[in-house]
Amino acid sequence: MQLIDFVDACDMGSKSEIEVFELLCYYRVKETGNISFSVKKMMDLYGEAGLTAPDRSSLEKQTKKHPLFKPYGIEGTLRFAYGVLDTFDRKYGHLWSVTASPASPAAAASKGQVQLMDFADACGLASRTDAEAFELLCYYLTKSSGTRSFIARDMLDLYGRAGLPMPDRTTLEKMTRKHSSFRVHGIEGALEFVPGVLGSLDARYAGIWTDVSQSKTPNAAPADAEIISEERFCGRRDGLDKMIKQINSSYRDGSFDACALVMRRLLEAVIILAFQSNGIEDEIRDGGHLRYEDIVRKAAESGVLALSKKGIDIAAVSKIGDYSGKGATYTFGANDINAVRVGYRNAMEALYDLAKL
Repeated sequence: MQLIDFVDACDMGSKSEIEVFELLCYYRVKETGNISFSVKKMMDLYGEAGLTAPDRSSLEKQTKKHPLFKPYGIEGTLRFAYGVLDTFDRKYGHLWSVTASPASPAAAASKGQVQLMDFADACGLASRTDAEAFELLCYYLTKSSGTRSFIARDMLDLYGRAGLPMPDRTTLEKMTRKHSSFRVHGIEGALEFVPGVLGSLDARYAGIWTDVSQSKTPNAAPADAEIISEERFCGRRDGLDKMIKQINSSYRDGSFDACALVMRRLLEAVIILAFQSNGIEDEIRDGGHLRYEDIVRKAAESGVLALSKKGIDIAAVSKIGDYSGKGATYTFGANDINAVRVGYRNAMEALYDLAKL
């Protein structure tokens, strides 16, 4: 996507100085796959975007205190806090699927666009070993952005966006140093695929991109797609298992309104179980349980559950099914589900742990 088009689509001219910086960082992540940035390196983007560059010293002070960023690596380098990329993707990610130009790395990687969650489902990432998951995520990054060099710490955000538990960084770095599919490349800690590995991965998985580029119904769900991994989440409680299977089957069948409504039911049930397991169920009761909206609000405010510290925007995730349940004319589609599926799956991961399931 062209930077100037992104600037117009986001109405950057009306944004504050720090909001513009956030959006330019997001653009850089989407276009390059590089999740770290510094104020110094970002200054050139202002000119390319047709914007007046801010005072560098002032901007650096703002970013040090900004809740959306956290220090990363060498001094002055930043990355988005956990969950921030998902929030931006929900607001602006559609711009790439609608207006991506052939000149952008993501578009040049293949004729079709493959979403990370779809790739994760197609490859069964949830059931893979840590070594296999890392290898496949690097392959996805290569196919989607053209990146050929990987650093373990830079890959961490990709795990969350794929709906996978984020591994311990130190353990991951040790594992990758011994991984037979990689060799050291360039700067310390950087890796690249050993010759022949990329070809082997293409032989097994390149068909995923072909399927998408040839599809006449790009919004249709793949036949084996899952919103919630049945292998990971099922087998805890029969009632929850049934809802998970209903979510996945209705998604695959194209019954997206039904899918959204059951996603809402499952979210409510697991939030209640989380309150129960932590001995604070009284907070969401007034005779019976409170309304769904009030339960969600209590969950967002709960210091015991501490969802915001886990990078979970429960208020945003909870909106799933609102229009399907109450709107007289609104009809949900695959894109509506896909827009929230990463945040929803991450919320389920956190809530299942809190509910001790």
